[in-house]
Amino acid sequence: MKKATPKRRGGSPRVTHPDQFDLLDVPEPTAVMITYSGRTVDLERPDFSPFDIEDIARPLAYQCRFVGNTQAFFSVAQHCVLASRLAPQGYAYDALMHDCEEAFTGDWPTPWKVRIGREAIRQAVEPIKSALALRFGFRHPEPKAVKLADQRALATELRDLCAPHRVNWRDLPDPDEAAIVPLGPEEAMADFLEHYRRLKPA
Repeated sequence: MKKATPKRRGGSPRVTHPDQFDLLDVPEPTAVMITYSGRTVDLERPDFSPFDIEDIARPLAYQCRFVGNTQAFFSVAQHCVLASRLAPQGYAYDALMHDCEEAFTGDWPTPWKVRIGREAIRQAVEPIKSALALRFGFRHPEPKAVKLADQRALATELRDLCAPHRVNWRDLPDPDEAAIVPLGPEEAMADFLEHYRRLKPA
């Protein structure tokens, strides 16, 4: 007997994205994330082969750094572009993509990483980061040059975007000389995509 097409409330057929799991067939649906484009990713066994860069750029552009505790909106996407600009020659693309997993995990502020445990977070995120590196072709694990660019970006953001504070952010490198000009989400997304298309490996 032919299996009936599941229907939504109201009687219309349930329409799924061609790259989407049928969530009715997933034993634990909370392990599957739905992206803005309609694609789905199994967080335990991630496969990003059908994903486009927009699946990364948009959520990064709509997330604010420091959990929104900035004096102006400043997205993770713009942070990635800043790190890319601060990276040495040969590492700009890797720096641009260094936080791409946050499109699926959110941006964990450093104090929470320390409180929960960096290693526990790293292990939970590792399958996602490895699968993204395979799909988009950036170096993983993260090169030291990329980490330094990330830290310089953080130092610049603390100077330009955060309220005056006495937190001891020791061991951070010097910030960028240029001041940050925050972009809105759509501008940040466009800027991220422009850098991606210019820097991605052939």
